[in-house]
Amino acid sequence: MLHSPIRPGVTLVLRELEPDLFVYTCPQSGGVWIPLQSYLAWRRRQDGELQSPYTSDGAEPADDSKRGALICPESGRVLIRYKVGHGLSFHVDVSPETGGIWLDSGKWQALKSKGLHLELNAIATVSYQRRIRSDEHEHAVAETFRRRIGRDSFDKAAEFKRWLASHPRRRHIRSYLLYDINDEDE
Repeated sequence: MLHSPIRPGVTLVLRELEPDLFVYTCPQSGGVWIPLQSYLAWRRRQDGELQSPYTSDGAEPADDSKRGALICPESGRVLIRYKVGHGLSFHVDVSPETGGIWLDSGKWQALKSKGLHLELNAIATVSYQRRIRSDEHEHAVAETFRRRIGRDSFDKAAEFKRWLASHPRRRHIRSYLLYDINDEDE
């Protein structure tokens, strides 16, 4: 008998989340416990099959970064939180012991809207989390320059930067741009 990580006194109920993907749901919170083996077996069956397009209703689950730790319904160990990224501000909770994944209500649909439901087991990997941090850093740098130089100037500079990145003589062009420029601040 598995108990809800959100409501420990509530027993999880087995149900089918997607055709042939059996999970446990919390009847009170609507959260979903996805056993790793169940997910991997379902995921293997998805390879090569066309995925039907999914559209989101636009409602994203709330930012859950302040929530306390949850306990794995299978092992009793603390679940580890991982950022999802890719425009989604929430986390998934993964068991370090069993690999099972806890999703609060609405998270499966949000993941599905971005196609991330097919990468669910990759979210907890070092390379995925490193990519999320790198994307966040790039976004923060872009926002800093957007504020400092203004939106229109930033957009023009970003367009030029994209063009420059693919130019075969970009090193010479950068040298020319930096040559004898008066860098006095306003």
